[in-house]
Amino acid sequence: NSVPEPLFLQEHSASASCNQWMSGNTSRSVTPPDTPEKMGWDVVGFEGASPMDEKCGDQPEDLLRWLAARRKCTLELSNGTNFEGFSFGAPVSISGEVVFFTGMVGYPESLTDPSYAGQILVMTYPLVGNYGVPSDEKDDLGLPRWFESNKIHLRAVVISDYAYEPSHYTSIRTLGKWLREQGVPGIWGVDTRAITKLIRQSGSLLGKMIVQGSTPSADLVMDDPNKRNLSEEVSRTEIQVFMPKDQENPVHVLAVDCGMKNN
Repeated sequence: NSVPEPLFLQEHSASASCNQWMSGNTSRSVTPPDTPEKMGWDVVGFEGASPMDEKCGDQPEDLLRWLAARRKCTLELSNGTNFEGFSFGAPVSISGEVVFFTGMVGYPESLTDPSYAGQILVMTYPLVGNYGVPSDEKDDLGLPRWFESNKIHLRAVVISDYAYEPSHYTSIRTLGKWLREQGVPGIWGVDTRAITKLIRQSGSLLGKMIVQGSTPSADLVMDDPNKRNLSEEVSRTEIQVFMPKDQENPVHVLAVDCGMKNN
């Protein structure tokens, strides 16, 4: 997290500035960014990480400030393997069972799937967050239109590369903002396929996601969700009746909810 000496950059766009910096092609003085501590990034709390889930500005100093402020995060597996990356979403340390998901799309549905309760989900597709997250609107039955349940059930998200600027007609927020709203941490910048290979070779693995500035690994108990009654945690607690509109002869179906998805 050391802050570089004053740099000389030529272009005004963030991406071009990065290229100029790396290539050494310089011509304009830029004031170096404040340290992460001065910017409030190492405080414990959700307010400290909000800027990291948004695209940085278009000035060269914005890119440098953004790079200097990235909060470090480590995924520690129970077999002793560690993967270092950067935090997004909620800046809190957690533990759980590490599992993987190989789908190319569908992260809003996967994150709200009750079957992932207590688990840290590793997504093998290299880019996640590129189409954002839709709204919480309800369908005709009063169920979330775009999600499998009313909230995110998994403990944390592990991805290779995070898209800070989503593009989709249904998107109203970034993936990081949605995670932060529900207190779920994420890590990006790690080799998700290497993690998947370890899980396939070793079987089920427990893990910890340790976020800089939050609970340290030594103070965090390794949580095994398989020792709890997960069905009780994710099931409905009262009877619900869903009646389709304009149906003259409705079919009666009884469903026992043990972690049922909306679809």
